[in-house]
Order: sequence, then C-alpha cells, then structure tokens
Amino acid sequence: MDIVVKYCGGCNSQIDRPKIIRDVKSLLAAGDHLTSDVSLAPFKAGLLVCGCPSACAQKPDFNDLSPQWIVVAGKTIDFQVLPEDRLAAAAVQKIKKL
Repeated sequence: MDIVVKYCGGCNSQIDRPKIIRDVKSLLAAGDHLTSDVSLAPFKAGLLVCGCPSACAQKPDFNDLSPQWIVVAGKTIDFQVLPEDRLAAAAVQKIKKL
C-alpha cells in the first residue's frame, strides 16, 4: 500500500520529524511504501507529521488525497500522548489496521 506523507513547516518542532519517518519506513511491512508524490492519489492512508500539537498543516484539501489520516502532532498521535520514541511504532500499528 502507498501511504502519502505530508509535513508541517517545522517552525515550532518539538519532535524529530525526519527520524519518525525513518523509523516508520523501517517498521512498515513489505509492500507498504511512504510517498510524497500526490499525483498517485487517492491513497488508502495518509500520514501527517507535525512538529507541535497545533497540527497547523492539517488542511481540508488533504481529504481528497486519502480518506484515512494518521496525525502525529508533537508528542501525540491522533490526540493520544506518547513518548517520542513510540510515535513511529504507534503510526505503523494504525497503518496495519487499515
């Protein structure tokens, strides 16, 4: 499955966004791929990675890219607070459930 990835601008980042993406990539099952190429839409899932809890990059136009979004916003994933080192595993767990 291809999963679209969108990022915030990183102006107030409280987490290491690139590391989380690297960790997600390493934990994904064979056949699952992260991409930022929106020309391949629609996607089964989207991963929005925002550096702080405001999740300012969450835009209504992303809804056309995927019906299912997993939102990392600071040290939360879908509004559940987690230690930073568990965010990637939690994202992959949510992807597996789709």
